[in-house]
Amino acid sequence: MFKYNSKIRSLKLILEPNFMKNNMLKLVKLIKSSGLIIFSLPLIINTFLNIFEKANIKILNEINFAKFGSFILGSLFFIYLSNFLNNRYLLGGKSIGLVLFLTSYFIFDTVLLFFSKNFNFKFTFIFISLLWCVLIIYKTKSLVEITKILLLFFIYRIFNHFFFAEIANNSNYQELNTDVPVQWFGIASMIFEENYYFALKNNLIEGQGLLPSYIQALMLEMGFNLEKFQFIQINSYLFLTFTILLITDLKISKKNKIASSIFFIAIITNNDWLEYLLINSLMIEGIVSFFISVYLYNFIQMYKSNNIKSFIFFLSFGGMVLTKNFISIISLILIISSVFLLRKNVFLIGGFIVYGFNLFYQNIYFSRLQSVAYTSEIDFKDLFLDFIYLRDIEITNVRNIIEQFLIDKPTTYLVIGFLILNILSLFKYKFNLNTDELLFFVVLLNFILVNLLYISYWKNVEFESSYRYIVVCFHLIFISLLSRFSKFENAD
Repeated sequence: MFKYNSKIRSLKLILEPNFMKNNMLKLVKLIKSSGLIIFSLPLIINTFLNIFEKANIKILNEINFAKFGSFILGSLFFIYLSNFLNNRYLLGGKSIGLVLFLTSYFIFDTVLLFFSKNFNFKFTFIFISLLWCVLIIYKTKSLVEITKILLLFFIYRIFNHFFFAEIANNSNYQELNTDVPVQWFGIASMIFEENYYFALKNNLIEGQGLLPSYIQALMLEMGFNLEKFQFIQINSYLFLTFTILLITDLKISKKNKIASSIFFIAIITNNDWLEYLLINSLMIEGIVSFFISVYLYNFIQMYKSNNIKSFIFFLSFGGMVLTKNFISIISLILIISSVFLLRKNVFLIGGFIVYGFNLFYQNIYFSRLQSVAYTSEIDFKDLFLDFIYLRDIEITNVRNIIEQFLIDKPTTYLVIGFLILNILSLFKYKFNLNTDELLFFVVLLNFILVNLLYISYWKNVEFESSYRYIVVCFHLIFISLLSRFSKFENAD
C-alpha cells in the first residue's frame, strides 16, 4: 500500500505545472545554447551521407597522400606565421596578420612600381621576404623565432620539391569555368613569370584589379620553386585553413568555433560548384571573399584605434579596390565615407594610397586609365537617368537572379538563416554601427549592386554569372551568421 501511494505521489509530482514548466525552460535553454549546432546539423549530416554513398575503393585510390602532406605542411607554416605576427604585433587576430603579410608584397609592387618594374617577380618575393626576416629579428631580438619560421618554410618547400610530380598531378581535375583558361590563368602567369608591371601593361581585362591574381602567383612562389606558372590545387585548398583561422578569431565560444569549422567544411565540400569557386580553382571569388571578410571583421576596431596599426590596416584594405567588381566599388565607398563622413581617424587616409598610386602609374606608363573592369563602355549619366525615370529597365531580371541562386540549396539555406537572424537582431536590438551591422550592410549592398547592373546595362547578359557576384560575399554571410547565433545564445 505504501509503495502504491508513493507511485501516485511521484506521478502527481511529474504532472505538476511547475515541474513541466521547469523542464520546458530547460529544453528551451538547451536549444537556445545550441542554436548554431542545430542549424548546421542538416547540412553536416547530408555531407556525411554523400561521403558514405560514394565511399569505395576507387575513392581511396584517388586520395593523394603527397597532396595531403603538402596541405598539412603548408597549413602549419601559415598557422605558425600568422600566430607569431598576431602575438608579436597585437594585430587583433591571426587571420588579419596573415592577410597583412600576404598583401605586403602587393603593396610594395603597387606603390614602388617605378622601382619594382625593373625586376622579375622572384626578385620582389625574395626582397620583401628578407625585409620581413629583418623586421622579425629586430622585433624579437632573437634568432629562435625566425629560425622556426624559416624551418617550417623550407620543410614545406623541400617536401613539395621531392613530391612535386604527385602534388602537381591534375589528371582527375575538371575545369568548370572557361574564365580560368581564357583570363585568370593568363593574368597569374604574367605576374609569376614576369612581374606585376608586365601584367598591368598586358592586362587581359581592362580595369581588372590584379590583387587576387597576385596572391595566386605569390602562393605558388612561396610553396614551389618553378619557372613557369602552374595551377596547384593545394594552394587553393590552403584557403580552407585560412578560413579556419578567421573562425578562431571570432568572439564566439570554443564549442561554436569547432562546430563552425565543421559546418564550413561540410557546406563547401558538399557542393562541387561552390568548392570550385572558393577553394579549388584559379577563380578569384574565394580569395576576394576571404580577404573582404577579414578586413570587414576588423574594420570597426581599426577605425576606432587611430594609431599606426590602423594606418597599416587601411593601407592594406585599400588594395581591395583592385579586386573584383562590386567588392571593389564597395571598398572604395567604405573608404570615402569613412574619411569624409565619419572623420574620426586620420589614418583612414591610408586607404587611398594603393588605388591612388595605381591610377598615378597608369597615367604615366599606360595610354589610358583603367578604372573598374567592364565599365569602360557604360555611360553612367545615362544609366543614372534610366534608374530615375525607370526607362529601359528589365526589372524581371531580379527574379531571374534569385531563381538562379536558389538552385544552390545548401547556400540558400545558409543565406535564409543569415537574413532571418540579422532582421531579428535589427528589431531586437537598437541599431548601432558595429561589425555585425557592417557585414549585413555590405552583403545587402553587394546584392543590390548586382541586381542594378543586371536590370540595366547587363539586362541581356546570361544570369549564371550573377551567382558568382553574390557568392563573393560567402565568407561575410558565414561569419555574420556565426556572430548572430552567438549573440542570441548569450542573450538574456
